[in-house]
Amino acid sequence: MPLPPLVATIDLALAVIAIEMLVIGLAAWRGAPSSRPALLLTVLSGLGLLLALRTVAAGADPRLTLAALTLGGVAHAADIATRLRRGAGGSLEP
Repeated sequence: MPLPPLVATIDLALAVIAIEMLVIGLAAWRGAPSSRPALLLTVLSGLGLLLALRTVAAGADPRLTLAALTLGGVAHAADIATRLRRGAGGSLEP
């Protein structure tokens, strides 16, 4: 069986991330533990990287790739800062 085209595979991964973000958002809205926002930062970091890959694979404007990488980088930096504030272990637990 041949592998699906790269863009279709990336789109599938983006759809999974969108579902993850909805689940995390619903959990936070329902009053789940405070680790949910930290999970959201981790997911946003990966989203930025996948969006950048998607823009390159589709031959989009390089400025869109830069914007996606910026989103991923900012989310990653916020994720790292959040983990460091919680302690050296980097746990997502409060």
